[in-house]
Amino acid sequence: MKSCSFVLFLFFLSGFSGCIDNPSTIDPPDVYEAEFQLLWDLFDSRYVGFQTSGTDWNALYEQYKPQAGAVSSREEMTALTIDLLSNLQDRGITLYDPAWNSEKPYSPSVFTNCNLDVLLEYLSPWGFQWMQEDVWGYCLAGADSVPCFIFLSWDGDMNVSLFDNILFQLQDEPAVILDIRLCQGGQQGTLVNVARRFVDQTRIGFLTQQRLNAQTHDLTLPAAYNLIPRGWHYGGTVVVLAGGLDGASSEMFLSCMSSLPGVTIIGDTTMGSANWPSELWELPDGYHVAFPSQTFLLPDTTMIEGTGILPDIAVEATEDDFTEGVDPVLEYAFQWLGAEPPRVRARR
Repeated sequence: MKSCSFVLFLFFLSGFSGCIDNPSTIDPPDVYEAEFQLLWDLFDSRYVGFQTSGTDWNALYEQYKPQAGAVSSREEMTALTIDLLSNLQDRGITLYDPAWNSEKPYSPSVFTNCNLDVLLEYLSPWGFQWMQEDVWGYCLAGADSVPCFIFLSWDGDMNVSLFDNILFQLQDEPAVILDIRLCQGGQQGTLVNVARRFVDQTRIGFLTQQRLNAQTHDLTLPAAYNLIPRGWHYGGTVVVLAGGLDGASSEMFLSCMSSLPGVTIIGDTTMGSANWPSELWELPDGYHVAFPSQTFLLPDTTMIEGTGILPDIAVEATEDDFTEGVDPVLEYAFQWLGAEPPRVRARR
């Protein structure tokens, strides 16, 4: 670990947000070089992803420190910060400017194996309703009245009690479909409470690892997060539709569901963004950086970060399918359950 005059200060940082240094104490001409040192030290002592990414953080110090010494403007420093952090290839890292505009140093595009307009063409004729707009909705779809839930977010304000009430009335149904292909973001408490309605006995939902300490990049041994039943549970067949847009919170949900009997994941491999959640830290000049101090794994210790979660059954979907008004993943799920898929007006 590189030594610097600020390193002792980092040991006093704690909680969700911390102040690295008061920008007024950094004087020219080395203002940006000092800021680089502060940023590098913060990641060196707190960031969880060095082992999962295989990044040589010390080598990056030697590469970027001379560049920081040549920086002469805030714009150049921001560009250097983005470039440095992009080497970590971690979607959980975000840089915020003083107006809270955000930029992710690493945000590769992913294919979304679902189109909401097409999906609603299948389900709307069967009475699909948004229980909470932009959060989740439900209907009984197709001639066989298969319960279908769409989740767009694990929002902290999700009405889990309403979900419970609907699911309670479906206990005699042989199967349900949970479509999370478009579900981005949310809170751990929400996704866990939804998953727990399918838990028959205490089971491991996922494993977590954190930094062992500030002096080493080594991680703690995996610690189990137990899913505890919430009284009654739905015990029929559960099909979860997933894909490349599912990262972080949705991958945690899939990890929980993958440990349960009677659950089958259909679709595509997920994003592979398991360094989550992120903590927020203050930088000079009103800038902030968020990065993860925890990673989570599947119950069998399989790494998710950078790899994703494989579906039990892979079903290909293409943009051409959606242009033609077809959702191959949804149709396959119905057929796999032995049910007649909902019919839509063909665009072909």
